[in-house]
Amino acid sequence: MVRLETETRLDATPNEVWQVLSDFDRYPEWNPLLLEARGEVKPGGRVAMKVTAPDGSGKRYGFKATLVRCEPGQALEWRGGVPGVLAGLHYFRLTPDGAGTRLVHGEEFSGFITLFMGRKRIESFRPAYEGLNRALAERLRARR
Repeated sequence: MVRLETETRLDATPNEVWQVLSDFDRYPEWNPLLLEARGEVKPGGRVAMKVTAPDGSGKRYGFKATLVRCEPGQALEWRGGVPGVLAGLHYFRLTPDGAGTRLVHGEEFSGFITLFMGRKRIESFRPAYEGLNRALAERLRARR
């Protein structure tokens, strides 16, 4: 397993952050990485996702994911991919931080393809994950 993790502070409450993250219908309006998500926001919910490749290539691809953690104001996590080949646990974890929220956003990659990709290649995805964090912060500012 290889983990890529980012962290930022958002000037919004955990519940306000949750409202944006769990509003899959609006992802195309603001989310530069997760272009589309269709499905129910509930534990065990199946979600069809379209993403832009985090390597900066501009490629887009789709996959199905299962929500494995869905706790309003606390966490949104899903698992997708092909187990054993290339799979990921993508997560957003929220904790109160004064009047705002500490966001930990990342993904745990697993499967034999990660052996070929290596940590350095996965680390090259960091700008895409940080870009999502910045877009989320901007979306929250625009809602105020």
